[in-house]
Amino acid sequence: MARCVVEEKMKRFFVDSVCETPVLDGEIHKHLSVVLRAKVGNEVVLCCGDGYDYICRITSVSRTETKLSLCRKERNESEPTVRVTLFMSIMKGDKNDLVVQKAVELGAYAVYPVYTEFVQGYDRNVRTDRLNKIALEAAKQCGRSVLTKVYSPINFSETVGLLSEFDTVVFPYEKAITPSLKEFLQARKRETDICNVAVLIGSEGGFSDAEAQMLAQNGVVSVTLGKRILRAETANIAVLSVIMYELGQWQ
Repeated sequence: MARCVVEEKMKRFFVDSVCETPVLDGEIHKHLSVVLRAKVGNEVVLCCGDGYDYICRITSVSRTETKLSLCRKERNESEPTVRVTLFMSIMKGDKNDLVVQKAVELGAYAVYPVYTEFVQGYDRNVRTDRLNKIALEAAKQCGRSVLTKVYSPINFSETVGLLSEFDTVVFPYEKAITPSLKEFLQARKRETDICNVAVLIGSEGGFSDAEAQMLAQNGVVSVTLGKRILRAETANIAVLSVIMYELGQWQ
Protein backbone atom coordinates (compact mmCIF):
# COMPACT_ATOMS: atom_id res chain seq x y z
CA MET A 1 0.00 0.00 0.00
CA ALA A 2 1.40 3.41 -0.98
CA ARG A 3 2.01 5.82 1.85
CA CYS A 4 0.65 9.36 1.75
CA VAL A 5 3.21 11.72 3.25
CA VAL A 6 1.93 15.15 4.27
CA GLU A 7 4.58 17.84 4.66
CA GLU A 8 4.27 19.60 8.00
CA LYS A 9 3.55 23.30 7.69
CA MET A 10 6.34 25.53 8.93
CA LYS A 11 5.58 27.37 12.15
CA ARG A 12 5.04 31.11 11.83
CA PHE A 13 6.20 33.73 14.34
CA PHE A 14 5.81 37.50 14.42
CA VAL A 15 8.85 39.55 15.43
CA ASP A 16 9.87 43.23 15.39
CA SER A 17 12.58 42.82 12.74
CA VAL A 18 14.59 40.16 10.89
CA CYS A 19 18.36 40.07 10.25
CA GLU A 20 20.69 37.49 8.69
CA THR A 21 21.11 35.66 12.01
CA PRO A 22 17.94 36.13 14.10
CA VAL A 23 17.94 35.20 17.78
CA LEU A 24 14.67 34.27 19.47
CA ASP A 25 14.18 34.43 23.22
CA GLY A 26 11.34 34.83 25.70
CA GLU A 27 7.98 33.27 24.90
CA ILE A 28 8.80 32.51 21.26
CA HIS A 29 11.93 30.59 22.27
CA LYS A 30 10.03 28.75 24.99
CA HIS A 31 7.27 27.79 22.55
CA LEU A 32 9.78 26.55 19.98
CA SER A 33 12.07 24.65 22.31
CA VAL A 34 9.67 23.32 24.94
CA VAL A 35 6.24 23.05 23.30
CA LEU A 36 7.27 22.27 19.72
CA ARG A 37 10.59 20.63 20.66
CA ALA A 38 12.25 22.26 17.69
CA LYS A 39 15.65 20.93 16.69
CA VAL A 40 18.67 22.19 14.80
CA GLY A 41 17.90 22.07 11.09
CA ASN A 42 14.16 22.73 11.45
CA GLU A 43 12.79 25.69 9.48
CA VAL A 44 10.43 28.39 10.72
CA VAL A 45 8.85 31.48 9.18
CA LEU A 46 9.45 34.90 10.70
CA CYS A 47 7.22 37.88 9.86
CA CYS A 48 7.86 41.50 10.79
CA GLY A 49 4.88 43.22 9.14
CA ASP A 50 6.49 44.24 5.85
CA GLY A 51 4.54 41.80 3.67
CA TYR A 52 7.31 39.21 3.41
CA ASP A 53 7.93 35.77 4.87
CA TYR A 54 11.45 35.15 6.13
CA ILE A 55 12.26 31.44 6.03
CA CYS A 56 14.93 30.65 8.61
CA ARG A 57 16.76 27.49 9.71
CA ILE A 58 17.50 26.76 13.37
CA THR A 59 21.26 26.63 13.99
CA SER A 60 21.28 26.16 17.77
CA VAL A 61 18.92 25.79 20.72
CA SER A 62 20.08 26.63 24.24
CA ARG A 63 18.27 27.02 27.54
CA THR A 64 17.57 30.73 26.94
CA GLU A 65 17.51 31.30 23.18
CA THR A 66 17.10 29.84 19.72
CA LYS A 67 19.53 30.97 17.02
CA LEU A 68 18.55 31.01 13.36
CA SER A 69 20.04 31.60 9.95
CA LEU A 70 18.05 33.40 7.24
CA CYS A 71 17.60 31.13 4.21
CA ARG A 72 15.38 33.18 1.92
CA LYS A 73 12.84 35.99 1.75
CA GLU A 74 9.52 35.54 -0.06
CA ARG A 75 6.63 37.93 -0.66
CA ASN A 76 3.58 36.74 1.24
CA GLU A 77 0.77 36.04 -1.22
CA SER A 78 -2.04 36.08 1.35
CA GLU A 79 -1.88 39.78 2.24
CA PRO A 80 -4.55 42.05 0.69
CA THR A 81 -3.41 44.95 -1.45
CA VAL A 82 -6.18 47.09 0.09
CA ARG A 83 -6.06 48.14 3.74
CA VAL A 84 -9.39 47.56 5.46
CA THR A 85 -9.87 48.84 9.01
CA LEU A 86 -12.86 47.60 10.97
CA PHE A 87 -14.56 49.90 13.48
CA MET A 88 -16.48 47.29 15.44
CA SER A 89 -19.14 48.45 17.87
CA ILE A 90 -18.62 46.50 21.09
CA MET A 91 -20.89 43.47 21.43
CA LYS A 92 -21.98 41.13 24.20
CA GLY A 93 -20.00 38.19 25.52
CA ASP A 94 -17.50 36.48 23.28
CA LYS A 95 -18.86 37.94 20.04
CA ASN A 96 -15.97 40.43 19.97
CA ASP A 97 -13.54 37.48 20.08
CA LEU A 98 -15.27 35.83 17.13
CA VAL A 99 -15.32 38.98 15.01
CA VAL A 100 -11.65 39.77 15.63
CA GLN A 101 -10.65 36.22 14.71
CA LYS A 102 -12.64 36.27 11.47
CA ALA A 103 -11.56 39.82 10.60
CA VAL A 104 -7.93 38.70 10.71
CA GLU A 105 -8.69 35.65 8.57
CA LEU A 106 -10.47 37.88 6.04
CA GLY A 107 -7.48 40.22 5.81
CA ALA A 108 -8.39 43.22 7.99
CA TYR A 109 -5.48 45.56 8.59
CA ALA A 110 -6.67 46.87 11.97
CA VAL A 111 -9.65 46.68 14.34
CA TYR A 112 -11.00 49.44 16.59
CA PRO A 113 -13.59 48.47 19.22
CA VAL A 114 -16.01 51.39 19.45
CA TYR A 115 -18.34 52.61 22.20
CA THR A 116 -21.53 53.50 20.37
CA GLU A 117 -24.74 54.77 21.96
CA PHE A 118 -26.45 51.39 22.17
CA VAL A 119 -23.50 49.52 23.68
CA GLN A 120 -24.67 48.23 27.06
CA GLY A 121 -22.88 49.22 30.26
CA TYR A 122 -21.88 45.68 31.18
CA ASP A 123 -20.21 45.26 27.76
CA ARG A 124 -17.89 48.23 28.14
CA ASN A 125 -14.97 46.30 29.61
CA VAL A 126 -13.04 45.15 26.57
CA ARG A 127 -9.87 43.10 27.10
CA THR A 128 -7.68 44.44 24.32
CA ASP A 129 -4.79 42.18 25.35
CA ARG A 130 -6.98 39.12 24.87
CA LEU A 131 -8.23 40.34 21.48
CA ASN A 132 -4.66 40.91 20.29
CA LYS A 133 -3.73 37.38 21.32
CA ILE A 134 -6.68 36.09 19.31
CA ALA A 135 -5.52 38.20 16.36
CA LEU A 136 -2.00 36.78 16.66
CA GLU A 137 -3.16 33.16 16.64
CA ALA A 138 -5.52 33.82 13.72
CA ALA A 139 -2.71 35.46 11.72
CA LYS A 140 -0.48 32.42 12.29
CA GLN A 141 -3.25 30.00 11.36
CA CYS A 142 -4.19 31.66 8.07
CA GLY A 143 -0.67 32.51 6.90
CA ARG A 144 -0.68 36.29 7.27
CA SER A 145 2.59 38.23 7.28
CA VAL A 146 1.11 41.43 8.71
CA LEU A 147 -0.29 41.25 12.22
CA THR A 148 -3.72 42.87 12.57
CA LYS A 149 -3.61 45.32 15.47
CA VAL A 150 -6.58 45.61 17.81
CA TYR A 151 -6.61 49.08 19.35
CA SER A 152 -7.94 50.13 22.71
CA PRO A 153 -11.63 51.07 22.60
CA ILE A 154 -12.55 54.56 21.38
CA ASN A 155 -15.82 56.49 21.50
CA PHE A 156 -17.94 57.27 18.47
CA SER A 157 -16.82 60.90 18.11
CA GLU A 158 -13.19 59.73 18.00
CA THR A 159 -14.15 57.29 15.26
CA VAL A 160 -15.67 60.07 13.17
CA GLY A 161 -12.49 62.10 13.64
CA LEU A 162 -10.40 59.29 12.15
CA LEU A 163 -12.47 58.83 8.99
CA SER A 164 -10.65 61.56 7.05
CA GLU A 165 -7.66 59.19 6.88
CA PHE A 166 -9.58 56.80 4.58
CA ASP A 167 -10.46 57.11 0.89
CA THR A 168 -13.61 55.01 1.32
CA VAL A 169 -15.98 54.63 4.28
CA VAL A 170 -18.48 51.76 4.35
CA PHE A 171 -21.40 52.43 6.69
CA PRO A 172 -24.18 49.80 6.68
CA TYR A 173 -27.29 51.29 8.27
CA GLU A 174 -30.58 49.51 8.85
CA LYS A 175 -32.60 52.59 7.82
CA ALA A 176 -30.79 53.01 4.50
CA ILE A 177 -32.78 52.15 1.38
CA THR A 178 -30.14 52.67 -1.30
CA PRO A 179 -27.45 52.08 -2.42
CA SER A 180 -26.66 48.45 -1.75
CA LEU A 181 -23.16 47.62 -0.55
CA LYS A 182 -22.30 46.20 -3.97
CA GLU A 183 -23.60 49.29 -5.80
CA PHE A 184 -21.69 51.57 -3.45
CA LEU A 185 -18.39 49.74 -3.92
CA GLN A 186 -18.76 49.54 -7.69
CA ALA A 187 -19.44 53.28 -7.85
CA ARG A 188 -16.41 54.02 -5.65
CA LYS A 189 -14.21 51.89 -7.91
CA ARG A 190 -15.28 54.01 -10.88
CA GLU A 191 -14.48 57.20 -8.97
CA THR A 192 -11.13 56.38 -7.40
CA ASP A 193 -8.50 53.75 -6.73
CA ILE A 194 -9.63 52.26 -3.43
CA CYS A 195 -6.62 51.73 -1.16
CA ASN A 196 -7.71 52.44 2.41
CA VAL A 197 -11.19 51.46 3.61
CA ALA A 198 -12.95 52.11 6.91
CA VAL A 199 -15.87 49.84 7.86
CA LEU A 200 -18.35 50.90 10.57
CA ILE A 201 -20.58 48.20 12.04
CA GLY A 202 -23.12 48.75 14.80
CA SER A 203 -23.71 46.73 17.96
CA GLU A 204 -26.80 44.60 18.66
CA GLY A 205 -28.90 47.77 18.81
CA GLY A 206 -27.41 49.28 15.66
CA PHE A 207 -26.53 52.96 15.33
CA SER A 208 -28.63 55.75 16.82
CA ASP A 209 -30.23 58.45 14.66
CA ALA A 210 -27.79 60.98 16.14
CA GLU A 211 -24.79 58.84 15.16
CA ALA A 212 -26.12 58.35 11.63
CA GLN A 213 -26.70 62.10 11.33
CA MET A 214 -23.17 62.84 12.53
CA LEU A 215 -21.76 60.57 9.86
CA ALA A 216 -23.96 62.12 7.17
CA GLN A 217 -22.76 65.59 8.18
CA ASN A 218 -19.22 64.36 7.60
CA GLY A 219 -20.02 63.17 4.09
CA VAL A 220 -20.45 59.46 4.87
CA VAL A 221 -23.00 57.67 2.68
CA SER A 222 -24.99 54.89 4.36
CA VAL A 223 -25.59 51.60 2.52
CA THR A 224 -28.18 48.87 2.89
CA LEU A 225 -27.46 45.18 3.41
CA GLY A 226 -30.87 44.16 2.11
CA LYS A 227 -34.11 43.00 3.67
CA ARG A 228 -32.73 40.49 6.15
CA ILE A 229 -31.77 41.63 9.63
CA LEU A 230 -28.29 40.37 10.50
CA ARG A 231 -26.84 39.85 13.93
CA ALA A 232 -24.04 42.26 14.75
CA GLU A 233 -21.34 39.59 14.55
CA THR A 234 -22.73 38.32 11.25
CA ALA A 235 -22.78 41.83 9.79
CA ASN A 236 -19.09 42.35 10.62
CA ILE A 237 -18.05 39.13 8.92
CA ALA A 238 -20.41 39.47 5.95
CA VAL A 239 -19.46 43.06 5.13
CA LEU A 240 -15.73 42.34 5.31
CA SER A 241 -16.24 39.33 3.04
CA VAL A 242 -18.16 41.34 0.43
CA ILE A 243 -15.57 44.14 0.47
CA MET A 244 -12.69 41.73 -0.04
CA TYR A 245 -14.53 40.00 -2.88
CA GLU A 246 -15.63 43.17 -4.66
CA LEU A 247 -12.15 44.70 -4.41
CA GLY A 248 -10.51 41.67 -5.98
CA GLN A 249 -8.87 40.30 -2.85
CA TRP A 250 -10.15 36.74 -3.33
CA GLN A 251 -8.54 36.05 -6.69
